[in-house]
Amino acid sequence: MKLRQIAERLKSKALSWLRSFSQGSKLEYLRESLRQAQISNDYLMSIWLQGRTEHPNPILRHGSKFFSQADEDGVLLEILRRAGVDSGVCVEIGCGNGTENNTLNLLLRGWPCVWIDAGSLAFDTRCNSELLSFQSAFVDIENVCETVNRGLRELRMERFTVLSIDVDGNDGYLAQALLRGGASPAVIVIETNELIPPPISFAQEYAPGHVWDRTKNSGWSLQSLADLLADFGYTCVACNLETGVNAFFVRNDRLAGFADVPRDLSSLYVGRSIHPQKHRDRRTQVTPELVESLVRQVKRLEPS
Repeated sequence: MKLRQIAERLKSKALSWLRSFSQGSKLEYLRESLRQAQISNDYLMSIWLQGRTEHPNPILRHGSKFFSQADEDGVLLEILRRAGVDSGVCVEIGCGNGTENNTLNLLLRGWPCVWIDAGSLAFDTRCNSELLSFQSAFVDIENVCETVNRGLRELRMERFTVLSIDVDGNDGYLAQALLRGGASPAVIVIETNELIPPPISFAQEYAPGHVWDRTKNSGWSLQSLADLLADFGYTCVACNLETGVNAFFVRNDRLAGFADVPRDLSSLYVGRSIHPQKHRDRRTQVTPELVESLVRQVKRLEPS
């Protein structure tokens, strides 16, 4: 559906919604509210689909949601393909309850994963100890390296290939601590403060016990993360289109497959957006039972 048609529908339906509200009909009001939500969702989907085809970064055309919050799964798979990474080990800091994150999709494809979170998983953490090591811990720059290494030892691994960090604040500091500690993943996925565009630098003051207060006065801007990771030999290749909050960095020795990707940080920046999944039916979300059954049966992918 074209954007102009959707806009016309929004305008006409808004009049009907106001009329039902003024008449005091609760049932009709609820019906119109539901219609408005669906129209708005169609409008957002149209904008998103248009952005996929028109954005200067070709990586974003591959965005897709499997088990990630938004389109991060497809973006990450395309980046790994371009980087020539067929298999490896993942570390995700801030994995949530395990039913929706950036590396579950890779875990289910046979990638061993170390998951770290201050909370707990929604399913049995021991369901596949060959592939999944869950570390229940609140990490800071003092303990993050040891926590990651403990998980790697449980998996009988020495290094990891993909690093994902989403802790709503100290993300850049944790990445810095791991890289200073000798980590050298091929790909880093890290949350940014998507409100602050390049070339503006912003990094919240480090606080070991920082917990997100649900404001945007925290985290790191894309520029600050790019400057930090450049010192360790990484280049930004994408920010996910649907939400703009995840930045993807590739180690410089893996950049040969990214010749068509813009190098200008302002071209890669997406900014704040509301993705089509905003109005998704929560009954269709992945359940803990499904994730546990999937994780139980997956076999480790042998290194290529």
